[in-house]
Amino acid sequence: MAKKTKGVHHIQGDIYRIDYQVAGNRNQQWIKATSLKEAKIIRAEHIVGLRKQMPVPENEQSRFNATFEEVWGKLHADLQADGLPRKTFLRYRKVFERVCDFRNKKYPHIKSVSQVTLPFLTEYRGYFVNTLKRSPNGGLRAELIVLKAMLRRLKRLGFCDKTIIESLDELKRPKGGKKMYPNITNSQIKNLLNYINKNKPCYYYPIYFMCRTGRRVEETTLIERRDIVWAGLNPSKINIRPETTKTKEETPLERIDEDLAKVMKEAYNFGSKHKTVYLFCNNRGKKCSSRTLLRHLSDVSQKIIGIKITPHYFRHRFLTECGKANVPLIDTMNIAGIKDTNVVTKYYSHTTTDGQDKVLAVTRV
Repeated sequence: MAKKTKGVHHIQGDIYRIDYQVAGNRNQQWIKATSLKEAKIIRAEHIVGLRKQMPVPENEQSRFNATFEEVWGKLHADLQADGLPRKTFLRYRKVFERVCDFRNKKYPHIKSVSQVTLPFLTEYRGYFVNTLKRSPNGGLRAELIVLKAMLRRLKRLGFCDKTIIESLDELKRPKGGKKMYPNITNSQIKNLLNYINKNKPCYYYPIYFMCRTGRRVEETTLIERRDIVWAGLNPSKINIRPETTKTKEETPLERIDEDLAKVMKEAYNFGSKHKTVYLFCNNRGKKCSSRTLLRHLSDVSQKIIGIKITPHYFRHRFLTECGKANVPLIDTMNIAGIKDTNVVTKYYSHTTTDGQDKVLAVTRV
């Protein structure tokens, strides 16, 4: 039985039949190829070649022939129109710049995005890993996610056609590896927090808040003083604004215990001295940036407990500790501001030695 995939049929030996449709016209051709993968590449190149020969309206042709510099200008405006976070915008820009550098070195004859083909994208993967010395797992996976999202935007903006989207389906990204959950004891965490509180109290407040609530660092650093709801002299609730969350939804923190309220009051009073709008600010009264917070926590954790951690570690720790304690899932989600149960089970569930010991104890006969 002949092997086949989308638009490619293996007949026998090195003979393949490729089917494709351009401008409503169906095409069928027999070609020679050493493998199914090579036949797919030849098919993609045939489609690109035929599309280049087709008459294109003048306004569309100008976009298809736009230089990479002109494309970035339009893409820049499109990203700004969507109001994407600065972190996401910078990620798009870095990926675009890397692709342009690769084009200049390997494919200088490609003058516009519409000329990009599957071989170009496939070779870029090797360039990213081998030449730039980036991780073939996490780093490459993140790079391809942004690259695909960027090319889909450019397709919608009219700088390339659906052929490039079909090529993206062939450009498979590696599976994401699940990060190991560091085995850090409560006493180690206490020592770490005490050290930070003694030396950098302005960083202690947001870190303690993330440790207790499992909130993301981005939304934590964007909490404003006006977001706090007071019950007399004590904070009783925080209104986490939709524009500060990843899902763009309201995820208020409805419950605050005595210890958390005490730290929040200290942070509030610290901010009052600097007349800042943010709940968590640095010694200069500016917002604690997530990048500075990450850098400080990484350095201090390596020094105090011998393990380098990031602010996101506390989200992992929060959810894992709640799971170990059999805390109701809905209550855990409300405190951490998570709306989707699949997010918890798919991305934030971790196996632990304690949990596995309990399983083995239960099954003992």
